[in-house]
Amino acid sequence: METQQRYVLGKRDEEGFYPVTVDQAPAGTVHRRHGSWYATMPGHPVQRAADRHQAAAHLVALIDQGSRPTVPARAPRTPASLIEGMRATRSYSHLMPQLRLSLANLVRSAEAMARLAQLGWKPLEGYPGADQPWLMECRLCGWKGRRFWSHLRGRNGDGIPRPITRHPDCKPVADHTAALITLAAERTSTCPCPLNHPMDVDACLDVLASIQTALDGKAMMSAAVYARSILEPCPAATRRAAALRAAYERRVKAQRDLKAGKRK
Repeated sequence: METQQRYVLGKRDEEGFYPVTVDQAPAGTVHRRHGSWYATMPGHPVQRAADRHQAAAHLVALIDQGSRPTVPARAPRTPASLIEGMRATRSYSHLMPQLRLSLANLVRSAEAMARLAQLGWKPLEGYPGADQPWLMECRLCGWKGRRFWSHLRGRNGDGIPRPITRHPDCKPVADHTAALITLAAERTSTCPCPLNHPMDVDACLDVLASIQTALDGKAMMSAAVYARSILEPCPAATRRAAALRAAYERRVKAQRDLKAGKRK
């Protein structure tokens, strides 16, 4: 019997897990996180896959090997605090970088989004890299389309976004300055958000350490939850981005010095 005919994907639950039955018997779950799919048979290692069908096929293979869920097949139990964090990610999950999840990419993403706010743009998806088209919305007129971050950040460090017309059919260039001044009134130097975002180097160091610990343990959902404080919108995003950059560079220097000391 073909693998595709033996499994059935159930309805997605509120945490993103799809229950899977194989030969009409509960086998586990599949779920998607940051572009990859994962298959979970309770009591067995989680398996990464390219798509939901490959993930479900892994559960079929486990069944054929004689494996069975060691507990009733359902989404893995998660601490209440993490469930709260997963639900909270819905407000910013589309801002997760479309690159490998790493501290460097998270910091670059936070810096780029902070600068977009200054320039009157709103990102509609995660930071894709400097030379990849990035879906965003023009806050001056509501236009939506793709722009290149390498164009918006300026060339050779000049910080001048291009083109000066922003995009076809935007407001007249003469009106841009006044519109951006109005938007600037939304930005602050302190964080007023319910979740206290890191605004100084020490706080950013703590967040980066938590994310790296989660990444080292391949706890990608935990890393995404911790990344909330870095990525979700904040009126003080400019200050946060500067603190994150300083913290990241301090962290990199400390690691470099440690390695140099061990070689002596």
